[in-house]
Amino acid sequence: MHRRHLTPTRSPTESRRWMMGSYAIIGAHLPIATGAAWSAQYRGTGQAAVCFFGDGTTNIGAFHEALNLAAVWKLPVVFVCENNLYMEYTAIGSVTAVPNPAADRAAAYGLQPVVVDGNDPEAVHEAAVAALSRARSGEGPSLIEAKTYRHGGHSRADPAKYRPAAEVEEWLKRDPIPAYRQRLLDLGVAESVLGEIEAESARLVDEATAEAKAGPQPGEDLVLKDIWADGGATWRN
Repeated sequence: MHRRHLTPTRSPTESRRWMMGSYAIIGAHLPIATGAAWSAQYRGTGQAAVCFFGDGTTNIGAFHEALNLAAVWKLPVVFVCENNLYMEYTAIGSVTAVPNPAADRAAAYGLQPVVVDGNDPEAVHEAAVAALSRARSGEGPSLIEAKTYRHGGHSRADPAKYRPAAEVEEWLKRDPIPAYRQRLLDLGVAESVLGEIEAESARLVDEATAEAKAGPQPGEDLVLKDIWADGGATWRN
């Protein structure tokens, strides 16, 4: 499942989260992100749409259609390919004609090929700032390919035995969380400060989990809202 965001340039204190939802159909969200960017452009809001997807999506028709239209109309959208080297169970390199499935196709749509180390937070941040600045200034879309790796299988039911053990071991050494933690320590950030940040983060996650588990089950009026043309699914029975 993948995500699209609309990034606001105005009040950061607004209650809206600007999250447009997720879709399990591979590639389906790219045209939606393009449409969101067109809406922002048409309304002159200064917003930019950000669309995240996996490497396998680059072989879906919607990927090419969305990039082409976004480039033609110079839409404020940033496409981010999270290339973890594998699709569901297949290595992307075994079914793709170019080494970088996203970046190597950027030129076909008049875009610069951008490849970043997806495990380096600073490199990703720098690429994101540049792409968003480009989008908001009317220069059109960007396509970023971030190289990273899955720690586990595609799903909980996937033992991921199709990946070489040595490859997995090597990539796990590049886990961005402990790597960046060490970078902060090297820059002089105190261990106690990092400990406080980690404890606070864990507390927030635990509180959110407890709140979700304790919450009431949603009723049909909410679960089925905007799903059926007549307002409900009772007709199916």
